[in-house]
Amino acid sequence: MKSFAAVVAVFALFLTVAGVTHASPPKIHVAEFAVTGAANSQELKLTLQGILASRLNPDLMQLVEKPDQAELMVIGSYALFGKMFSLDVLIKSRDNGTLTKVFEQGEGQEEVIPAVSRLARKIDAEIAKRAPAAIAAPPVVPALPLPLPAPVLAAPLAPPSPAAAEKPAKTATPYVIRSEPSAKELPGNWSSAPLEGVFSSIATGRTRTSREQELFVANNRTIRAYLKGSELKLVAETTIPHPGKILALDSADLDSDGVPELYVSIIDRETPSSRIYSFDGAAFSLLAENQVWFFRGIGTDIGSRTIFAQEIEAGGKFYGTVKELVKSGQRFTTKNSLGLPHSGNIFNFIKLNGSSGKEYYAVLDEDGYLVVYPPDGVEAWKSSDKFGGSEGIVTTGAQNYSRSTGDLPRWTFLEQRMTLLKDGTLLVPHNEGSFSFGNNRSFDKYSLFGFTWTGAVLKEKWHTRQSPGYLADYAYNQASGEVVLLEVVQKSGMFNKGKTVISINRIE
Repeated sequence: MKSFAAVVAVFALFLTVAGVTHASPPKIHVAEFAVTGAANSQELKLTLQGILASRLNPDLMQLVEKPDQAELMVIGSYALFGKMFSLDVLIKSRDNGTLTKVFEQGEGQEEVIPAVSRLARKIDAEIAKRAPAAIAAPPVVPALPLPLPAPVLAAPLAPPSPAAAEKPAKTATPYVIRSEPSAKELPGNWSSAPLEGVFSSIATGRTRTSREQELFVANNRTIRAYLKGSELKLVAETTIPHPGKILALDSADLDSDGVPELYVSIIDRETPSSRIYSFDGAAFSLLAENQVWFFRGIGTDIGSRTIFAQEIEAGGKFYGTVKELVKSGQRFTTKNSLGLPHSGNIFNFIKLNGSSGKEYYAVLDEDGYLVVYPPDGVEAWKSSDKFGGSEGIVTTGAQNYSRSTGDLPRWTFLEQRMTLLKDGTLLVPHNEGSFSFGNNRSFDKYSLFGFTWTGAVLKEKWHTRQSPGYLADYAYNQASGEVVLLEVVQKSGMFNKGKTVISINRIE
C-alpha cells in the first residue's frame, strides 16, 4: 500500500511541474540599419542588419521576418566620423511604446564586427530583463525513490541452432523514387568571365550580322552595352545622376525603326525618375528623362515586345493601373489599362491564355506564391510552393524616418520576371537561400521552372537542376531559344564589390 502511495505522489508531482506554462520568447524584428558617413552605405545597411541578427541569442528571442509580426523592434544606426564609428540601437515595444537604447563604438573597420558582437550581448541582456520569469527553466525536482518491482525469473533460452546463427539479417527492399517531371540540364552552356560588381538587371538587343548578340546590363547607377561573340566585349557605358537608383532594365523597339530602346526604371529620393535611351550599336542616346513610370517588358522578341508602365505614389505604393506604353516620335504616352487583380503590379504579373481563349493573369504575390486570376479577379489557382525570390528592393518613407519614435521606412521587393514562351510554357525562376528575413534577403542557389496552364491548374512541365549563385535577372531570346542568365556568384560586402557572371543556355 505504501509503494502505491509513493507512485501516486511522484505522478502528482510530475503533473504539477509539467503544468507550469513556459512563456514563449518574445518575437523580435531586426530592422535595416540607418548608415551615415560611410561610402558603401547601401551594402552596410543590409550587412550590419544580418551580422547583428545572427549574433543574438536564439534562446531569448524569436526572430521574425516582418515588422508587424514582432513584439519588439530592434532599430539600429551606424555613424562614421573620420575613423571613429558609433553603433546605436533602439529597442522599441510595439505594445506600449517603451524604448531602450544601447550603443557601442570603436575605431577602424576591423573593429566593426567585434563591436556588433558586443552590441548583441547588450541587446540580449535587455531582452532578458523583459522576459517573464516563466521563461526561466523550472527548478530541478529530485526524483523520489520508487519501490523496486519483484524480480521476474525469465525462462532459460535455448541455444540458437548453427543454421540460425549464420543466417544474415533480412535487409529492407530497396526502392527508387522517380520525380515527374525530372530535373534537367539546359544544353548549350556558355559563361562569361566574372564582371566586377553586382549587376541586377539584364536585357537583350539585336543579333548583328556577325552573329554577335547585344546584351545590356545594369547595376544601381550604371548601364553597359556588351557584344557577345566567343567572348564578351564592352561597347558602351552610361551612368545616371546621383542619387538615383536603377531598379529594372527592359528593351524593346516600339517604333519599329530597327534601333532598340532601353526602358530604365529609376527611383530618385523616393520618386520615380525613369529614363529611356536608344542604342545605335556604339553609344547610348537619352530619349526621355524624369518619367513618372516604372517599366516592364513582356514578349520574347525585341521587335514585338510590349512595354508596360505604372506609377508609384509618394508613400511607396503602386498607383493606378498598369498600362501599355506608346512611343510617338520623342513622346511617350500610355493606353489600354490592364485589369490586374489587387495583388498585381508592374513587376509581378504575366498574361496567360486559357484553352478557350479566356485571358488569365499569373501573379507572384508578396509571399512568393504563384496565383492565377481570371478577369473577374477571383483567385482560380494558387501554388503550394514558393517561387521567384528577389533581393531587389525599393525603400520609401526614409525621409519621414524618426529614430525617436521608431517609425520605419517601408520597402517593396521587385519580384522576378516571368516569361510566357510561344509554345505556352511559362518560365518562372526560383531563388533559394538559408538566410532571409525582413528586408534582408540572401539567396545562394536557383533553378528555372517551366509550367503550362491547363485552364484549371499551372502544371509543371520541367525544372532545371539547382545551380549555385543568386539569379538576379534573366532574358529570353525566342529566335535562338536561349535564356540569358545574370548570376551573382559573389555578394558584395564591406571589403569587396562582388562578382557577376552572364551565362547563356538553350531551352529545347
